[in-house]
Amino acid sequence: MSFFNFRKIFKLGPDKKKKQYEHVHRDVNPEEIWEIIGELGDGAFGKVFKAQNKQNGTLAAAKVIDTKTEDELEDYIVEIEILASCNHDHIVKLLDAFYFEGKLWILIEFCAGGAVDAIMLELERPLTEPQIRVVCKQTLEALCYLHENKVIHRDLKAGNILLSLDGDVKLADFGVSAKNTKTLQRRDSFIGTPYWMAPEVVMCETSKDRPYDYKADIWSLGVTLIELAQIEPPNHEMNPMRVLLKIAKSEPPTLMHPSRWSPEFRDFLRKALDKNVDNRWNAVQLLQHPFVTSVTDSKPLRELIAEAKAEVTEEIEDSKEEEEEEEPDTPLVCSFIHESKHQKKTLKKTRKFMVDGVEVSVTTSKIVTDNDTKNEEMRFLRRQELRELRLLQKEEQRAQQQLSNKLQQQREQIYRRFEQETTAKKRQYDQEVENLEKKQKQTIERLEQDHTSRLRDEAKRIKADQDKELSKFQNMLKNRKKEVKQEVGQSPKHMRKELMKRLKEDLTLLNTEFLQKQQQELDGALKKIIQQHKLEIATIERDCLNHKQQLMRAREAAMWELEERHLQEKHQQLKQQLKDQYFLQRHQLLKRHEKEMEQMQRYNQRLIEEMKNKQTQERVRLPKIQRGEAKTRMAMFKKSLHITATAAVTPEQERERIKQFASQEEKRQKNERLHQHQKHENQMRDLQLQCDSNIRELQQLQNEKCHLLIEHETQKLKELDEEHSQEIKEWREKLRPRKKALEEEFTRKLQEQEVFFKMSGESECLNPTTQSRVSKFYPIPNLHNSGL
Repeated sequence: MSFFNFRKIFKLGPDKKKKQYEHVHRDVNPEEIWEIIGELGDGAFGKVFKAQNKQNGTLAAAKVIDTKTEDELEDYIVEIEILASCNHDHIVKLLDAFYFEGKLWILIEFCAGGAVDAIMLELERPLTEPQIRVVCKQTLEALCYLHENKVIHRDLKAGNILLSLDGDVKLADFGVSAKNTKTLQRRDSFIGTPYWMAPEVVMCETSKDRPYDYKADIWSLGVTLIELAQIEPPNHEMNPMRVLLKIAKSEPPTLMHPSRWSPEFRDFLRKALDKNVDNRWNAVQLLQHPFVTSVTDSKPLRELIAEAKAEVTEEIEDSKEEEEEEEPDTPLVCSFIHESKHQKKTLKKTRKFMVDGVEVSVTTSKIVTDNDTKNEEMRFLRRQELRELRLLQKEEQRAQQQLSNKLQQQREQIYRRFEQETTAKKRQYDQEVENLEKKQKQTIERLEQDHTSRLRDEAKRIKADQDKELSKFQNMLKNRKKEVKQEVGQSPKHMRKELMKRLKEDLTLLNTEFLQKQQQELDGALKKIIQQHKLEIATIERDCLNHKQQLMRAREAAMWELEERHLQEKHQQLKQQLKDQYFLQRHQLLKRHEKEMEQMQRYNQRLIEEMKNKQTQERVRLPKIQRGEAKTRMAMFKKSLHITATAAVTPEQERERIKQFASQEEKRQKNERLHQHQKHENQMRDLQLQCDSNIRELQQLQNEKCHLLIEHETQKLKELDEEHSQEIKEWREKLRPRKKALEEEFTRKLQEQEVFFKMSGESECLNPTTQSRVSKFYPIPNLHNSGL
């Protein structure tokens, strides 16, 4: 096979046509219409820019994504279609979409307030309860609209809740959303961001038997509200993938300090974060909850945005905290004298902004520590890990969709092949039956022609013989008539007339009887021929019907065999497809585990490096501390010697005591160094054990997931075999009445044929004086043409 044909078969190369999408402009340069005026951020799949329409000045957020293939482009079409179909005040609007030079541009409504998580980081504080109430109510209204339109968001979190300057919530980022075609359709994709993921979504990682529905968004909303109250979601300190196990096995998350929040807020969270999906409230029910019914306007959010957008004046203050310097009574106290003074920095931020025409000033103070930098680094690393996970989920989703399409094609292909084979078999047997009927018709027509010729010839022969006999008989009658006339002529005159009349009647009767006898002989001979012909026709018809019924039996048997083979093939295909699906799941689980392991190793390496840095600093600091301590202790020792000195103590003894004290100090410092070294080794060993434990725990979790997958696969294969056995059993039970009905139909047709031939045989040639089919071939003589 040439490469060209191979390429055509598998649709490779440039022969593939570009698919057109309703809401995406192709081969149109977006920069001719929109001008990039700044960068807003960096998402999981590309950069987000601030853009302005060159014609009307409309502002937009432009998400620019590199898509190398048409398949990758198709991954983002769902998001575009959902945005294009949504028309709600609390959902971002799609302004435009372009696919140009391998880049997809999605331009959505620009929300100047930004994302809620970014606002919290900017203000370095969570939202207040009134602000949370407004966000919650408007987000619920958006979710109501989505769920009514059969859309599951699947990635609800503070980072995807945007705010306009007017304080309106705008739900964004439908990159992993699902649009169902049926009202009650459920999903089984393991997708979303782990910290906000519902337990039923987590379970889909290893089991597709328990799909989820729109209530997964309600769980995510509950977690988002906790995030708004605490800046970070529950379990934020854990690795993104390790948190999944906690979500699946632990109790629902709660507020860290419940007493700080209202009973309505706590009750709302209980209703939204119920692990029992049936008991979890939906968006319509939650909108009637007292926590949100009290919201009247969005003033709290306008204040929040004004504060976040306010001008900030920063001031850093240095402060010294003096500790009490007491005379140490023991050497232990003496070791901390070097820490008598601490340098601390305080960052003061002053924000001035307007709220409803009133200027408000807010000043916050914060002690600057190394933990701030560390927390920022951890937050950045977590975002990076989540981005990697999101990319991995997108790849998994694409692979699952490709496999699903492939399996659907296989199913359609086997059904098409079955239909083709069935049609071909039916056509084959129908052709044989048609040929048999055509041959039968030709045979019958030939036999009819032969029978007609034979009947005509036999009638002619018999008639010729009868004509000869009739001629002889009539000559004999003429002679008899002459003799009768002579006899009558000899009789008395008064008797002649009567005798002549009687003799004529006798001659006429003789003639009539002779003609009738001839007619009977002719009818009998022809009837015998007709009966033989009928028997021959009946035998041929019977043979033809039997042959036809044998063909029909063979046809039905072939159909039944095809049906059974199709059921077997369908079952084998379903089993293989199930294995393919689980193979893909295992492969994706392995890739996810590799990514988790890579992230865990990076996390462990960071912990080890931090520990090493901390220990290095302690080792560097210890000699300085010891030198300071040594000077102080020596001075105090000498001072104590002078206080307790007596005349009996000579300078040499004093020097000896000082020398002994110095030796003791040296030993003490050496012990401190050894103690520090031992402590560092213990810390490093404990940390290494902890890191190894984390790795083992991750591996154990992976083994459990693989074991669960294998169990589910075995169970599903067993269920498939049971369903197939039941299907075959039901098919065979239905086959018996079909066979019985077919044989009854065949028997009925045979009986009808026998009845037809019997009636036909009785109806023909029963009355030789009546016009029969013989008269078609030869006219029956009568008294008028007898010559008498």
